[in-house]
Amino acid sequence: MLLSIREVPQLAGRCFSAAGFPDGTAQTNADAIWWTEAYRGSGITTLHHLLGDLSKWDRSDLSLSNRASMVTTVDSSEQPSCVSAGPALDLSCSQAQQHGIGITYTSIASDDESLPLIGHTAYRAAERGYVPIVLYTDTENGAGTIVGTPDEPQPLIAERTFDDPSVGYVKIMDAIERGLHQYRNYPLMQAFFDREEENRYSNAETRLLDRLMRRSMEPSDRPLPTDESGFLIVCIDPLHPRYPNEVKGIVEQFIADEADEFTTVFRPEDVQERVGKMVNEGVEIEREIWDDIFEYSSGVLAPPFEGSRDDAGFGLE
Repeated sequence: MLLSIREVPQLAGRCFSAAGFPDGTAQTNADAIWWTEAYRGSGITTLHHLLGDLSKWDRSDLSLSNRASMVTTVDSSEQPSCVSAGPALDLSCSQAQQHGIGITYTSIASDDESLPLIGHTAYRAAERGYVPIVLYTDTENGAGTIVGTPDEPQPLIAERTFDDPSVGYVKIMDAIERGLHQYRNYPLMQAFFDREEENRYSNAETRLLDRLMRRSMEPSDRPLPTDESGFLIVCIDPLHPRYPNEVKGIVEQFIADEADEFTTVFRPEDVQERVGKMVNEGVEIEREIWDDIFEYSSGVLAPPFEGSRDDAGFGLE
């Protein structure tokens, strides 16, 4: 069967509301489902996989475990990435606005079934005008790097997946564990300027960005412990005084240069074409999946009973 494109976020929003999410959070998560459908073609199936756990998600379980000027760490209490992604993004954007760069690390539950939605976090950061780099690892689902930049008509997003964490992920986590993030200035310089490399850019901050992106495309030869899953969201403000005006162009050029290394590049014109096709042709969904999602989204309000199947209303006596 086919759904109209409008029904995807509507159904998703009703599911999150039925699970007890506040309106704003339900809408944000519904937007993540829509993004995953539009970009990956898997939003509806991801939502279906999550139905059994939605009512267990609790944003109040999140807590700050450490905060420095540019780096924050969040303890998720085994909540999935979809729960912590919004607060993590807000923290990183706030730090980037003040300091030019903001980094938030969040632990997540192992075998996180909401991980396919993590690209929406990079998308939202780019929509806000920031350059995002999302680095994630999960003990069951592997690891990946997502890079983005503001663009028209949609942000430019590119992703590479790995079996083990990227070098960039490991180095940032090492910096946090060693306390380098507590330095007031250049908290990651020691982590990413640990070997001689060609200086592609004259500005130290743009060289740091270039090295961070390149290390984030390298698979690590030193995997993290098998019981640790989490993600990092790095936001860079291209308009901050510490950065030259070339930041957006640097990221775009990097994605172009490394296009063959990325697993997927979501180019704005391709996404626009795909969304246009979804508008005209609808979104294909298996009837059984639609039944489960529709029942979850409406069953809390009106539990099914025999009379309702015969269009008999609520059967009030």
